[in-house]
Amino acid sequence: MNRSSTKIKSYSNRAEFAKSILKNNASKVQNNVVSDIGSGFGNMKSIVQSTGGKWQPLDYVKKIPESIIWDLNHKAPKEAKKAEVVLLLEVLEHLNNPLLGIQNISNHMEKNGILILTTPNPQSSKNTLSLFLRGALYAFQEKHIKENHVFTPWKHVVYEFLKRGGFEVLEYAIVDTQYKSRKSTSLKDWFKARIESYIEYRNPLAKGMSYGIVARKIS
Repeated sequence: MNRSSTKIKSYSNRAEFAKSILKNNASKVQNNVVSDIGSGFGNMKSIVQSTGGKWQPLDYVKKIPESIIWDLNHKAPKEAKKAEVVLLLEVLEHLNNPLLGIQNISNHMEKNGILILTTPNPQSSKNTLSLFLRGALYAFQEKHIKENHVFTPWKHVVYEFLKRGGFEVLEYAIVDTQYKSRKSTSLKDWFKARIESYIEYRNPLAKGMSYGIVARKIS
């Protein structure tokens, strides 16, 4: 991708991205199960329901009573209904075996179902600058192990894993651009922001702290 690529859509955060894609896939969402994997405290519930979907929360740890426990190293639990749409927002980087997780998600989905995924962007300008200054990506330093940031989701690797899991990528998006509106509080911050902007000018894929993917299950 080069500097002439201007058709990639940008979203300020993961919820905005997911809501937009759910609305764009209204026929898939209406009256159908939307599995929210990594549902946490249920932040996506109202968004799913507002677009006509039947929200099904799944998580590795039960944070709300209605969530179904699912360790993605294993097949979906029997009580989980097959989904027409799956939300996988900022989960992939936490998986010890991301390919297996994607394959298990694929088996949980109806054919031609839609996967809406976001994950931290290793190519982001902040990550690029941090790698140069610290020798480590901004969001994948040793201290992030306690958050189980164990998979660095390079775009080409994620695309390959999705392909192996029986998915076809439909769309790539820039996600989490809120940092662009923050005011610098020091000369150092101002200088870093200028460098980040230059990195993003040179590489459009450096925009966004995260990126989003929309994929369709084809097999």
